[in-house]
Amino acid sequence: MRLSQIPVFSLLLALVAAAMLAPALMGAADGDWEVARVFLYSGIGTAVFAAVMGLALAGPQYGGTARREISILCLGWLCIPAVAAVPLWLITPQIGLRGAIFEMVADFTTTGGTVYGDLDALPRAVHLWRGLVGWLGGLLSLAGAYIVLAPRRLGGFEIEAATWRYSPNQPAASVRLGASITPLDQRIRRAVRVILPIYAGLTALLGLLLSATGQSELDSFVHAMAVLSTSGISPHRNGIAEGGSLGAEMFAAIFLVLAVTRQLYSDAAEFGSRVPLRRDPEVLTMAGLVLAVGLALFGRHWIGALTLDLTGDEIAVLDALWGTLFTVLSFLTTTGFVSAFWDSARDWSGWANPGLILLALAAIGGGAATTAGGIKLIRAYALMRHGLREVERIAQPHSILGVGARTRSLLREGPAIVWTFMMLFIFAILLTVLALTALGLGFIDATMAAISAISNTGQAFDLVADRPDGFSGLTPLQREVLAVTMIIGRIEVLAFVALFNPDAWGGSARRRERSGKRAGKAPDSNW
Repeated sequence: MRLSQIPVFSLLLALVAAAMLAPALMGAADGDWEVARVFLYSGIGTAVFAAVMGLALAGPQYGGTARREISILCLGWLCIPAVAAVPLWLITPQIGLRGAIFEMVADFTTTGGTVYGDLDALPRAVHLWRGLVGWLGGLLSLAGAYIVLAPRRLGGFEIEAATWRYSPNQPAASVRLGASITPLDQRIRRAVRVILPIYAGLTALLGLLLSATGQSELDSFVHAMAVLSTSGISPHRNGIAEGGSLGAEMFAAIFLVLAVTRQLYSDAAEFGSRVPLRRDPEVLTMAGLVLAVGLALFGRHWIGALTLDLTGDEIAVLDALWGTLFTVLSFLTTTGFVSAFWDSARDWSGWANPGLILLALAAIGGGAATTAGGIKLIRAYALMRHGLREVERIAQPHSILGVGARTRSLLREGPAIVWTFMMLFIFAILLTVLALTALGLGFIDATMAAISAISNTGQAFDLVADRPDGFSGLTPLQREVLAVTMIIGRIEVLAFVALFNPDAWGGSARRRERSGKRAGKAPDSNW
């Protein structure tokens, strides 16, 4: 049977079933045979279900419309956590089935956060499973971005749509109207061939580096998976700061930069232009934000140190600087790890918790077509360029916009699409806040929880709202509202809205394409 004849959802279930073998082996190695059996039997049951579904639905996969592919992507985010929650529910029944599903939704959407009050009491196999689910969610985020969202000019790719160069073997009409660029199985093979070796190789490399800093085998590889997937999942409440290793944070910071740029995975994209790293707008925007916010916070640390007459402590100064920069970078990439030196730097300066600043950074998010969530840096860059252009027009009303398709896309079409996305993003936050307050959560906590969920930065809720219990202190209904928000934030609200746009993705688009071919005209480039 060819890959193209197997339903994509069956392949995803088979991947989850194979991943369950890892915690089963860890449970057996630890002598915890009950945990090992639960994961083994759950993996076998998932594999059988995937095989039955694959055989029942196997056949030629017709179509390839955007609606169908985005629907499959949404189905993955909705159903895979439910399957992954079964062993979690059987091992820790005290959280209930709804709590286990929320835990897996938070992990699979790379949001992080947990419903477990005491992480130290969990078996090691459960920690490994949480990290693996987050890692698989990051892999699906990368693959979905290049397989589904990029050809549809979604997920941040809409900003550079005007600069795309089409393949001579593919008609431009298929790209512009959102129809299939190439068959789905070919896009899957191409994305997996490019993404999986890099993603898995970098995870293994970071795991070895973290292990060399003194972290245990479980901690090092769970933290490595959390960094590469930007999920922030950890066996400890303190995250990667457990043990206070400066070397571990330095290694993590290097790999966190990968959540800012898609340069490593650019070969997986069929369209789009590659720019040098030094000219990558996302990298430049990230560097500017980290330096500006980090130095601003550090400047406040420095002033606080002067008032306390502790300026002679150079070590404290360096600790404050590093703790600030690492935490800012971590939240900007929606990972949510806090430096081991963050509390000491804050106490040293007398600064209250700057949680709102960190929450704003998480809302901005990382790079397009990466594992990071949020609004995306490329959109922030387009808005910044548009703002500078408007200021320039005030001083020089007759100035020329610029030359080149890339400039026109960033300064004309790009900002219009970004503002549309921003309004949808804010509207989604508003609806979530209204739902949470209606369920009894305070307005401030509801706002922080909504932003943390839609930006896929679950740890921000614990830190900003100053709730040691985190998501475990919420009611099941409140967590379910946040779980839906996490999925919408992961898929991106613009793609979610496009799923319900019949004029852009349905039969009318195909009819316009056929009529354009018969008339010999270029098809409409609008959605």
